[in-house]
Amino acid sequence: MSPKPAPSLFIRAVSDTNVVTGAFLFLLGGGAALMALGFDPSARNFPLIVSVIIALCGASIALRALRGDKHSALPLHEFGVIAKAVGAIVLWGLALAFGLGFVIATSLLVLAMLWLAGMRRLGHGILLSVGITLVLFGLFVVVLNVHLPDSFLSVIAPGF
Repeated sequence: MSPKPAPSLFIRAVSDTNVVTGAFLFLLGGGAALMALGFDPSARNFPLIVSVIIALCGASIALRALRGDKHSALPLHEFGVIAKAVGAIVLWGLALAFGLGFVIATSLLVLAMLWLAGMRRLGHGILLSVGITLVLFGLFVVVLNVHLPDSFLSVIAPGF
């Protein structure tokens, strides 16, 4: 019995998890870099640097996967979970846009991601999601001095 022939470069490019992930990150980082170029010069550097790093990491992941011998097939059976995660992120963005506030919206997003990852202990998930959100809030607001979107709670607790 002869060994199975290696898939063509095109087949590997569209069916390998690492190639697809790397290409997605490259496009995401490139798009974010283009958007960052339109920012005010005083606010441009940080998002531009981060987006270029994301694009370079994505290109590196994709190229290493294409050059390597290992092929990791796309987990087609997990696209439902991926679609739910993307939906949660879209809802998070909408919640921020409509004034739910960073702390509430992000706590709910983290809780949803923990649930999708398999955490079923609701009390533990709530505590963990609030803790992660507060760390992110401190990082963005205190350390990086990022202005978060206003929420309906801004009257009671500014920044929330």
